[in-house]
Amino acid sequence: MTDYRDIRTTFILHPPVDDAASWHMTVDGFVQALTRSFPDAFTKFRTSHLRGNDVVDFEVEVGPGIWIEGTAQTPVPECGVITLALASATEAARFATWVRDDLIPSPGILRFSTEPAMQAGSQDEWTVPAAGDEEAMTVVFLEHLAAFG
Repeated sequence: MTDYRDIRTTFILHPPVDDAASWHMTVDGFVQALTRSFPDAFTKFRTSHLRGNDVVDFEVEVGPGIWIEGTAQTPVPECGVITLALASATEAARFATWVRDDLIPSPGILRFSTEPAMQAGSQDEWTVPAAGDEEAMTVVFLEHLAAFG
């Protein structure tokens, strides 16, 4: 039996597709919020080769000795997309809890997907719980991974 807690994959955090600008995110605003909450965060700006828009690569410590890497961008104005690279469900849940509680304007507008879902051709939006702790969010992420495992 697969222990999905051990799987490291890409998690994509994004607003609802039918309300893409609901986060009102800018790359600069993301970096300001990130470094306020994670003072030791590493960030590096670059320009997307595909769209020419600003992108920020980041690395943050989400727990003692637990670092995750990601990328944040706004492919269209105010539409934030955050990609977490090679994260476990628990690590992704820790970061997604921060996004839900401290970054975006309303907890009900956080959606996610994963690399396994995209590889399976799924275009479904998976909803991050609007309330609950990291463990509750981890359960949702693990159920998602199991559905595509």
